[in-house]
Amino acid sequence: MKKINLATKLNFKIVCIVVVLMITITAYQHWLALEEENEKNIKWLVAITDFLVQNSRNIVSSDEFTKTALRTESQPVTTNEELQSILDDIVVPINIIKFGYYSRSKDSIVAIGPTADALLLVNLESDQFGSVYETGQAQLIEKKNSLIWHGASVITYLRPIENKGVIVGHAFASINQDAVYAAIWKRTLNTFLGAFIMLLVCVAVFRELFSKLKNDLQLFAETIAEGRTVSFNSEITEFTPILKYIGEQTEKMTRLDRLNIIGEMAASIAHEVRNPMTTVRGLLQLMSKKPEFTKQRDNLDLMIDEIDRANSIITEFLSLAKNRAMEFSDNNINDIIRDIYPLLRADALRNNCEIKVDFKEIPTVPVDQNSIRQLVLNMVRNGLDAMAGMTGSIEISTKSENGIVYLSIKDYGCGISPEVREKLGTPFFTTKEKGTGLGLAICYRIVERHGASLAVESELGKGTVFTIAFVPGLATSDAKVDKNDRKNNNAVVFTWK
Repeated sequence: MKKINLATKLNFKIVCIVVVLMITITAYQHWLALEEENEKNIKWLVAITDFLVQNSRNIVSSDEFTKTALRTESQPVTTNEELQSILDDIVVPINIIKFGYYSRSKDSIVAIGPTADALLLVNLESDQFGSVYETGQAQLIEKKNSLIWHGASVITYLRPIENKGVIVGHAFASINQDAVYAAIWKRTLNTFLGAFIMLLVCVAVFRELFSKLKNDLQLFAETIAEGRTVSFNSEITEFTPILKYIGEQTEKMTRLDRLNIIGEMAASIAHEVRNPMTTVRGLLQLMSKKPEFTKQRDNLDLMIDEIDRANSIITEFLSLAKNRAMEFSDNNINDIIRDIYPLLRADALRNNCEIKVDFKEIPTVPVDQNSIRQLVLNMVRNGLDAMAGMTGSIEISTKSENGIVYLSIKDYGCGISPEVREKLGTPFFTTKEKGTGLGLAICYRIVERHGASLAVESELGKGTVFTIAFVPGLATSDAKVDKNDRKNNNAVVFTWK
């Protein structure tokens, strides 16, 4: 047996819920329509009876109202001609209202409109009318099996007609409620059917949209795995910004997860690797001092240099460790940069460049001084590498807005392509021939642990600007940070422009 897929189940549930809702709303609207229709019809009945009473006064005063309409074997049924003439002049826009005059003395209807009905005229038994016409005041009566409408349910409005203080008859107007109900039900059913057809059309449209969205999400998942979310465009244009935003956040979280994995690896194996390397280095140094190894001294020195290089990589590797202790204290970013300015200037001079600073007055923020020094050094050296073979300057500036401290480092190098920009901060990813791919990864870790955000603006051939925003109070404080801290820290946002 073929299983019903999720989309079909979802559509079925939606249709059921909407149908129940439509039935409820339709029933309520049906009741409102009936009440509104009854209210309107009652106004008609009152207006008609008022007109009949006013126009019967002359006839009542001349005692014409009590004249009998006769029916014999040789004579057909007739009406009170003067009363009937009044009714003949009334034009009613609907055909579900009957009106006329009832004579108490004759216990009969003596005039009927808007068209004469022989069955309702004279010589009917009085008990057929019951006590309807015994009232001495105007009243509204609801009745089933009405004689006037040949057994239908009706609403009747009665007004007594007096002659010298004596009630001689009634003017009445009666509306066929069965016809009213039928008309309203027909209108309600038409409305419901129209709404149901519209619902089916909407379900078909949403099903099509759901299918397209499903295909887009499958393609989007593939682009996430391939790291191509920036260039992804959905068939449904409105979803493109949302999916791109999700892709950006996913890539950021993936990047941070990579940093966590690398950091945990570093913490667990770095010391174990360093110990034998230290032993090997010591033995190589000892061997290089012995006369019998004089001819191999260059090779031994090369081996020592390579061990030192490996040790420096491990040192950088350890910088990624999440459990590395940080000592946060209130510091002024300007003062930290001033302390390392001579070192930055020396690096710049070796590359035929210079360092320009533009410090604004900024408040102190809780940071780890050593980490911030490393962050600035790594970014400045990256900028100098981007300007290799060029002359120019690295610009370092600070400012404060709304309590947030901004640190910007700008170079005028070759810039970063969009493809490379997507992979910035990924451990071991580098475009340098002799790079380790850990410098920017360390910078991202430092930014993360300070609860800061990092924005990158770059244009090929014109340079790159890294801007770090420090928000007071959002640093992760110390080494005791569990795996959930990164997820709960909403301030860690990497923005690519």
